[in-house]
Amino acid sequence: MLVTASAVSEDLYRGVINKKADDTHILKISRYTVAGVAIAAFIIALNPDSSIMGLVSNAWAGLGASFGPIVLMSLFWRRTNLQGAIAGIVSGGVTVIIWDYIPLVNGQTLYAATGLYSLVLGFAISILLIIMISLCTKAPGKEILEEFDDVASGRLMDIE
Repeated sequence: MLVTASAVSEDLYRGVINKKADDTHILKISRYTVAGVAIAAFIIALNPDSSIMGLVSNAWAGLGASFGPIVLMSLFWRRTNLQGAIAGIVSGGVTVIIWDYIPLVNGQTLYAATGLYSLVLGFAISILLIIMISLCTKAPGKEILEEFDDVASGRLMDIE
């Protein structure tokens, strides 16, 4: 919970949303995040059929579907951009949540109805959205493309 709170408050909120946020505001965001994660964990734990292995499996599916595709696409496809990355991360995580937790087929989750591990579908949807959104939005800048090419070809740029 502390790692999540730190990531949300520092990396997401201060890093992206409000770069000038003061420490008091960051502390509040961190506390809200801890409370939100605790409530989500409590709701998941209410299910008497859930097990630690099942929860860990779902957590890995969510992480893998959210971050695996963007890591691969960032390393191997030079056209990947910020908008595509965000679309891929969000779509992978949301797919896993819907697949594993929302009863959509006769009161069953899609996992229970199909037996397909949510990571498989989440990973595929994430990659597709990274490609589609990256192609529909502005390409990365010249400097980013040059850096990608330098790293891909083995020429490393000096970091100043």
